[in-house]
Amino acid sequence: MIAFDQLTHLGRLRRIRQVAQAALNAFGIEGRFKLLRLAGNTLYRVYAAPGELASSLFEPGQYLLRVHEVGYQTTEALELELAWLSAMRREADLPVSEPLQTQDGAFLVEVNVPGVPGSRHCSLLRWIKGRSILKRMQSDHFYAQGRLMARLHTFSAAWSPALSPVKRHFDWDGLFQNDVGSGMPNAEAWALLPPEHHKAFSTLAEQVREVMNDWGQGREVYGLIHGDLAMDANLLFWHKEPVAIDFDDSGFGYWIYDLAVALEHCWESENFPRYRDALLGGYTDVRSLPNEQVAKLELFMAACEVYWNLWAVGGTHLYPQFLSEYQERIERTASLVVRFAREYN
Repeated sequence: MIAFDQLTHLGRLRRIRQVAQAALNAFGIEGRFKLLRLAGNTLYRVYAAPGELASSLFEPGQYLLRVHEVGYQTTEALELELAWLSAMRREADLPVSEPLQTQDGAFLVEVNVPGVPGSRHCSLLRWIKGRSILKRMQSDHFYAQGRLMARLHTFSAAWSPALSPVKRHFDWDGLFQNDVGSGMPNAEAWALLPPEHHKAFSTLAEQVREVMNDWGQGREVYGLIHGDLAMDANLLFWHKEPVAIDFDDSGFGYWIYDLAVALEHCWESENFPRYRDALLGGYTDVRSLPNEQVAKLELFMAACEVYWNLWAVGGTHLYPQFLSEYQERIERTASLVVRFAREYN
């Protein structure tokens, strides 16, 4: 048998399909499946006979099968994510992805296929309805998003297990030091920054450290968050209501950081003040948010930009072929941080 790393792209796809088929067998699902993505997690859309589920939120008989990337998440982290999603659906009827259990009652199945190195963990989610509204977003959408995020945070504050390294943390080390998927720890990426960026980034990171140290990590400020819920990623709408998908990069973080991520993509828009007010208005209609946290929203938005920039600079240093894809955004986000650091002080 030819070694996996010596196969052609098509050959690897065929081997991974065997993993997908074995996983579906474990979940007791029969049907056809279509490859969506082979990068990071390998994703398939599954089409099976409609079951008995009657829900306007999910497509009957359709699922998302995830073959999880080896080494990206621990088994414990995946199990926590799936348990959290299941609890949000079962206990609060929140509009999020719903995981299915295997015939043995597990949310996660470990698959071993000859010719595919190592074990592959797989999970299966119901296919949630929704479409991106990024190109036609309005203040009303941000208001609805704020309400949804408040519901998510309210549930997490009551449900979250004790803080642990099982899931990633969006704390100071998590944002500015750790390796979060680029292959290079952010701590090392600092050395690759131009001097003018390094100074502004360092100043801002120290301001964030002071705030985090002052706030601590009590449940009034910190808990399980999505971490990447925005209209340019992972927030969809169905019949004017928001739905949240892709909790793969979720973890423990500050509530205000989650809100900062929701606004980061439109920071340069002339409509940003209206979007900000709408998001916060929707949030505070459901859940209180102390003024001291609101006052640091833009600081945490800048922290998002620093975090992303370090990730991108480190990743493109290791994989120069991706530089052209990220160069414009690297320069733009760095400029935002430099300008914010200058104005903030």
